Amino acid sequence: MTNLIECDWEYGVPAAIRCGGVHGTDFGIETADRHSFFTLAPERHGARITEDRALKNGPEAGERHLTVEMSEGRWSTVLTSRLRERSLTLSASLTTLSPSLFQDFVVRAVFSAESFTVAAIAGERFEHTGSNIYHQHPVRHATLSGFNGTLEIRVTESEALSAFEQVLYIRDAPEGWVVHARLIPKPPYALLWVRWFNRFARLSLPDWASRALLSVPGLKSRLWYAAERGGRDALQLQASGLASLNSEERIALSMEMALGDDF
Repeated sequence: MTNLIECDWEYGVPAAIRCGGVHGTDFGIETADRHSFFTLAPERHGARITEDRALKNGPEAGERHLTVEMSEGRWSTVLTSRLRERSLTLSASLTTLSPSLFQDFVVRAVFSAESFTVAAIAGERFEHTGSNIYHQHPVRHATLSGFNGTLEIRVTESEALSAFEQVLYIRDAPEGWVVHARLIPKPPYALLWVRWFNRFARLSLPDWASRALLSVPGLKSRLWYAAERGGRDALQLQASGLASLNSEERIALSMEMALGDDF
């Protein structure tokens, strides 16, 4: 086997991978509450890292521990990565250090648009057109394929407690193929949330106002994850549920990405 994965490590997390014509460009986690958003990428806002340690930094494994304060919670996370000849596994656990609210919890990977030509998930097949639509389903398997080969994506671990359900999505974002193994809140929601984001401002309604707005007949179905479903041209106005975890509760996700033998 000549085409093996090469990986650049950055403080315990893969920064980029390469194998033939396949280029992975971003890896990590994300989560959010109503007023803050955490990511390892520069877009983080309203979240403060209070502890950050890299215990391993390649060449075959990475491990990073963080403690984070957000507007509506405080938690610690352990990110581990394992590189094999033809696969990369990303795992993350989150343990609350205070009562906390969550919009979601994500293990993420991004591949260049040129790496693959077609995505397939839950019977859907689509090409990269920059639509930025979330093709999201309650499944554990998806594929990216093209002239450079096939990438098998599998959610291999999911600890969701009773507040979340596990989903997987692929979207054809401007920056490339974005893959998220994701925990999202499930009924009964701790809170309902309507928000509107644009380049100038971020508006977040409290629970009582969100519930009043969503009680209007027909409006909830139109707004529920509307920005994610609408993609690139959607008004960034949407409704969703929030999950609440008590202190010292744990959630976790693990996602394996394996290159096929068709290189």
